[in-house]
Amino acid sequence: MMNRVTQYRLQAGWSPSDISSIFRIPYGIVNKWEHGELTPPAWIEERIRARAMTAQKERVAKKSRRPHPSQGDPKRRWRP
Repeated sequence: MMNRVTQYRLQAGWSPSDISSIFRIPYGIVNKWEHGELTPPAWIEERIRARAMTAQKERVAKKSRRPHPSQGDPKRRWRP
């Protein structure tokens, strides 16, 4: 069974070292959370969840944006 920190991390597309650097938590602690050796405090789990949801929404929004006609193939011209 996957813990919530790992779920949030995967949803956001982060690595364990990303969580470590974003939240300034030692990598060893993050690793222990993911392996079930330690339980993260509720307040940090909530912060990770909130930040991961924001990152996930930004990723989805970025994927759904159409590129501007000037971007992409320079041979293709955009005509209004």
